[in-house]
Amino acid sequence: EAIHAARPTQRHDTPARPAPAIIADKIAGGWHGRIAGCILGKPVECLMREQDSRAALRRILSAAGEYPLRDFIPESVMLPYWHERFGEQLPRWFQLGHGRQSLRGHIAFAPSDDDLNYTVVGLRILQEHGDQFTPDTVLDTWLACLPYQAVCTAERAAYRNRVLGMAYPETAMWQNPYREWIGAQIRADAYGYVCPGDPERAARLAWQDAAASHVGNGIYGAMWTAAAIAAAFNEDDPETVIRRGLEQVPDQSRFAVHMRMTIEAARRNGTDFEHTFDDIQRRLGRYHCVHTINNACVVAAALLHGGHDFGRIITIAVMGGLDTDCNGA
Repeated sequence: EAIHAARPTQRHDTPARPAPAIIADKIAGGWHGRIAGCILGKPVECLMREQDSRAALRRILSAAGEYPLRDFIPESVMLPYWHERFGEQLPRWFQLGHGRQSLRGHIAFAPSDDDLNYTVVGLRILQEHGDQFTPDTVLDTWLACLPYQAVCTAERAAYRNRVLGMAYPETAMWQNPYREWIGAQIRADAYGYVCPGDPERAARLAWQDAAASHVGNGIYGAMWTAAAIAAAFNEDDPETVIRRGLEQVPDQSRFAVHMRMTIEAARRNGTDFEHTFDDIQRRLGRYHCVHTINNACVVAAALLHGGHDFGRIITIAVMGGLDTDCNGA
């Protein structure tokens, strides 16, 4: 209720359900696109450990003649970097083949990833509980479906808190320094898929999920994502989709303010996405590389500069650095 009261006064809250054929086509496009974007960004997610992940990504792609990014990342890019970081003894996850599964020439399927798992888990929650599920329902579904090691940061803290017997809202608050990070934002897609043309309902479902582990801007990122996806069933203009999502979050939140600033930067910079990323870095460079706000701004910049070219959109999103598989997805 407090979030609703803080939303912009001018909104488009009247649901407009599109035709069944459009719904089916756009859900398929969203899901397949999510897989493609996740695979594209997955090999360079480890660059989050660099002080400037975007600069590091540009350096290693340029060294292999792969910048700007146009395709899935080849092994010729990653092997020199991994040897530089880890020496001749590459990590066990690479030796087992996990390091190659998302590289050009080695992609045979979508490797397991939290950016895909949570979309499926969200669908299961809806199938089993309908739209009246609670944050505690979400946590209990994780315990039933996800091993502890398959969840990270805020989700791992909330998972642990639930096992210890806590309930919402304590699960999001107790010893959880990650509660405004990107986790809830990456969990939100399914709630947009099931609310075609109804951003307000999509945002409500995303809140019911996000509140299990997040607060404040961590929740707003999830609500924006779900609402924007719901709006994209009817809207084709990327800026309009972004703004429809922003109608469902507090107007003066840090999340909304920085997203609007990103829209303005993209307008000023025309086709030059690098300058828009520079602007995001100046404003939010002090934030952790998996915080909600900076990564949402990267996604918005990619949508604005990529227009209607899907490949360009996801490659721009990954070239922004930070949480690359989440942003590509």
